[in-house]
Amino acid sequence: MSNQSKILHIIVDHREGKLKELLDKKKDIIKYESKQLDIADIIVSKDVAIERKEGFDFVASIMDNRLFEQLLRLKETYPCPILILEGLNDEVFENTGMKISSIYGALSFISYKLGIAVIPTRNLEDTAIVIERIAYREQVKDDMPLLSRKAPKGMSVEDRRTFIVEGFVDIGPKKAKALIEKFNTPFSVMKAISKTEILYTRTGNPKDIEGPIKEVAGFGWKFVQKNKEILFGKILKNPQKKLDEM
Repeated sequence: MSNQSKILHIIVDHREGKLKELLDKKKDIIKYESKQLDIADIIVSKDVAIERKEGFDFVASIMDNRLFEQLLRLKETYPCPILILEGLNDEVFENTGMKISSIYGALSFISYKLGIAVIPTRNLEDTAIVIERIAYREQVKDDMPLLSRKAPKGMSVEDRRTFIVEGFVDIGPKKAKALIEKFNTPFSVMKAISKTEILYTRTGNPKDIEGPIKEVAGFGWKFVQKNKEILFGKILKNPQKKLDEM
């Protein structure tokens, strides 16, 4: 950024120690304020906030239900939410215990249904470059002010979970609430979908379902088929086979 004289300013969550150490080396172009943020890891402007996830933490946050609730709060609070996904590499895919199809299913859901931009980076150094470029676009080219916001208080945890499930295919608020009441979390709903089989006629036409989703009224094979394709990237058409355990 040699052609830029204006110092960029961002707000960084106080727990982002490694990132702050790296930003300390860029004081000639970017300065940060360290704060305990109510939401997001990095604030770039009043409109743009970033959640940063390392590869292993990204997968762990899917498994313990943190991810979708964190991103929903981010989306509720900032018009332009961004997820920086750092170091999602072969080591992560091979050592987390989660299937690749499930990881990509979650990523597809985040970008396609939640509408959150996902930017992959190789390492922390690349992440710092991305933050710098976003800050330059916002603060120099678009002249946007820097402002951290508090998370909205009006939506309960159950409402947030229901809202996430509403992003699935062929589902409205009433059915989403029924799934949350049955399975409790969005991740558990995803697991229930993965474990529900589509039953076929002798001629190969889908006719019914068998599994956890069958226990909730109002859901059929079309719902299961479409959401398996979105969440896991494929649909098994042989009723004798099951999707891999998540």
